[in-house]
Amino acid sequence: MKPTIVLALFVVWFPLAAQVQPNDGIEVSLQRDDATLRGTLRHPEHASQILIVHAGSGPTDRDGNQPAMKNNSLRLLAEGLAADGIAVLTFDKRGAGQTGLSLNESELRPSTYINDLAAWVNWSRKKHPDLAIHLLGHSEGALFAKAVARQMSNSESPLTSVISLAGAGRPAGTLLREQTAGRLPGTLAQEFETVLSNLEQGETVSEVNPMLNSLFRPSVQPYLIEWLTMDPAVIAEALEVPLLVISGSADLQVVEADFRALSTHGDQAEWIDGMNHVLKAAKGPIQAQMASYTNPELPLHPDLLPLLSDWFDSFEDR
Repeated sequence: MKPTIVLALFVVWFPLAAQVQPNDGIEVSLQRDDATLRGTLRHPEHASQILIVHAGSGPTDRDGNQPAMKNNSLRLLAEGLAADGIAVLTFDKRGAGQTGLSLNESELRPSTYINDLAAWVNWSRKKHPDLAIHLLGHSEGALFAKAVARQMSNSESPLTSVISLAGAGRPAGTLLREQTAGRLPGTLAQEFETVLSNLEQGETVSEVNPMLNSLFRPSVQPYLIEWLTMDPAVIAEALEVPLLVISGSADLQVVEADFRALSTHGDQAEWIDGMNHVLKAAKGPIQAQMASYTNPELPLHPDLLPLLSDWFDSFEDR
């Protein structure tokens, strides 16, 4: 029997774009050289701050949903903050929602997403020059948000803050090894380590065991090589803007060690008891949590929005 490898946070999958349900707010688009990125802007009257949200890994759209997993986590976040007077821009990254992939898988890199996010920042500056700009990244998006904030630290218009929400705090290689420990039988564990070590050294591997192909297929190896070099804690340490770190005790994908690795470099760090990876109140193993991953009507954990609102309020008087 083939083993089942659960890499929920870090399996890299880039499908063709799927349709999303209509959103409240204003539909906006951003033309890049090779793609048209699409998003939703919620802009309350008299807003003085705007939050740009980057979704997590896989085919996760602007609302926090995937084709087979609708929970509306990011939509609920955006609606809640907009109701509190914060402008919020959510968007479909490449390969998710209404934004096509536009690139071959072998051409995609973490820097592709980072550059797209930076382009949304510049778009916001031009469209709404009076608004202070914050970035929020969820899951893998937290890495990209911090990377953009670091890039823009020395610009004439630096970002106001960056928020890491359920983001990993340690390098991807460490996480992949933890997630597969004890799950790979026989020589497969050694093959996994050999391929991963080669990728960490910047070397591609032409032949991969079919049982490892979903993670290490040759077409995704260039993405992994760049991704494996990125240490979230090192990037966080280099930030020159305020950093808010938020994680939940019920998160089965980003554990307390990741929270602690980032919180050392955060201006504020909050560990929300009972919040899981899709920002809902939950507990127990993944089987017990599945309803929260697929129930768009289930509200966010009650502590999350007040915490974020307090963070934005703290910048009103600066």
